[in-house]
Amino acid sequence: MTDDERERLIQEIVARPYRKVISGDDLDGYLAEAPELAGCVTAGETVEEALSMLRDAMEGWIECALVAGEDIPLPEASLKLSA
Repeated sequence: MTDDERERLIQEIVARPYRKVISGDDLDGYLAEAPELAGCVTAGETVEEALSMLRDAMEGWIECALVAGEDIPLPEASLKLSA
């Protein structure tokens, strides 16, 4: 797989309807996670920053999984639609 092909695949996977959970407040900052991607967690000072950082974290998580040949879980929303 070329770098361009891998990047396209990463972007396709990130666009799937993964849950994004934000917690926190303006005082302490915000924690953002994608629960279906185990350990994919980041933080930001604002909700918007946390969401932006989460997208970056998801891209990195997915790239590492692809390079390692690991399975990438489907979003829960996709599983419910196919049931």
